[in-house]
Amino acid sequence: MQNTKLIQLLKTFSAQEFKQFGDFIISPIYNKNKKMVLLYESLKKYYPEFDSNDMANEKIFIKIFPKEEYDYFKIKNVISDLLMLGKEYLAFIHFRNNSKVKDIFLLKQFRERNLDTMFEQVFKTAKKELEENSVKDENYFYSNFEITGELISYYTPKEPNKHFHLKQEEFDYFHKYSVICLLKFYNLMLHEQRQNNFDFDFKMIDEVFEYLKKNKSEENPTLLIYYNIILLEKEKDEKYFFELKNLKDKYLDLLNKGDQYMFFLHMAGFCAYAYNVLESTGFMYEHFLLSKENFDRGSIELGKILYMDFLNHVKIAVRVNEFDWAEKYIDKFKSKLNEEKESTLNFCYGYIYYKKGNLSKALDLLSQTNFPNFIIKVQVKILLLQIYYESEMYEQALAMIDTFKHYVKSEKGLLEDFKNSFTEYLRLTNELIKIKTRLKEKQIGFDKKKISEGIEKIKFNQFGIKLWLREKVSELN
Repeated sequence: MQNTKLIQLLKTFSAQEFKQFGDFIISPIYNKNKKMVLLYESLKKYYPEFDSNDMANEKIFIKIFPKEEYDYFKIKNVISDLLMLGKEYLAFIHFRNNSKVKDIFLLKQFRERNLDTMFEQVFKTAKKELEENSVKDENYFYSNFEITGELISYYTPKEPNKHFHLKQEEFDYFHKYSVICLLKFYNLMLHEQRQNNFDFDFKMIDEVFEYLKKNKSEENPTLLIYYNIILLEKEKDEKYFFELKNLKDKYLDLLNKGDQYMFFLHMAGFCAYAYNVLESTGFMYEHFLLSKENFDRGSIELGKILYMDFLNHVKIAVRVNEFDWAEKYIDKFKSKLNEEKESTLNFCYGYIYYKKGNLSKALDLLSQTNFPNFIIKVQVKILLLQIYYESEMYEQALAMIDTFKHYVKSEKGLLEDFKNSFTEYLRLTNELIKIKTRLKEKQIGFDKKKISEGIEKIKFNQFGIKLWLREKVSELN
């Protein structure tokens, strides 16, 4: 029974939810099958792990059907019925906890039952709650759109051909809801297009931006933030970065937690762009300050910690030698890592050791990583090659260059420009190794010049490859 969908569902219940599910089952409104109550009671003692051998179907069957011979299909049916009830319970708690859904339901019911006083009371309370909420995001506009629609349906049979202003209000709410949703879609699609090389169809994006350019008076915080985020993503101009910094000071507390997370994500994304593409170190500390503020505000995580975000925050801090903050971040959030935990911690501590100069410890930890994501795999290979070079382990470095070349060539997820940049990085690192291992030194100056010229021809500084090559060339003196 441990592998059934029912057990998988029950494992997700908190202690309070599991207890309430028991109350839900015994309610005759939702269940009149006593066998399901017996099954719940039989399983209750095994919560939350549900890993006991006493949970075998045969043993549970005896508790539910004590006087009957074992019948697989009978126990299967009860398990299936309890699973269905579990799904109903999830829908119930969602409805119970969502006041906006309840308000719409009650408005519909009171209107259809001609309970006018109750309708007006619920509408007044719902409207007041909406206006008292400081966050005016797409959910705010959609909820207003829904209750305004109910108000129109309430008035129409009583006073036909009146209240046209309500139809305009309903449209305005839906319009703002739609524009914000479109901006959020464009924002995510632009981000994923750049990250994962997927070609999205950005329907209506030019029309939406043309409209917004002409209607900048609409000072909705969510709309303004996403409008400027997309301009930053599209044009990669630092003026939009600083415009967003100004908007942050004014509006950040008026965004929901998810939008705050996306704000920091895209601001940090521009800092990464400045480093990886523009080869600028000028935004490195801005990058760290974003992580720090995000951390201090408690908005650095969104439900759970994604291992790629975890890695990035550590790298951002370590690049500007904020080792104490990086280790503080690791200690606070490592318990929340659900995926690739061991590899992620090995990478983070390995990166810290590398930047502190402990190359052997860094090599040991980074060698133990095994990530499924190609972006992280590339970073690990770059770091290992740099460590081999700096440790004068040239044979290992040459072997890494060979395997790295094949990986770059075969990895379909890498953009062609990135492939070219990494291939040139490997070629020039190979040239550096030749200089370091050559006995005659007469041509070193000429070789340095050729390598320096080659570095400037590399299109991207992805993960700092150009900065590292320049540093190593300068050390040849």
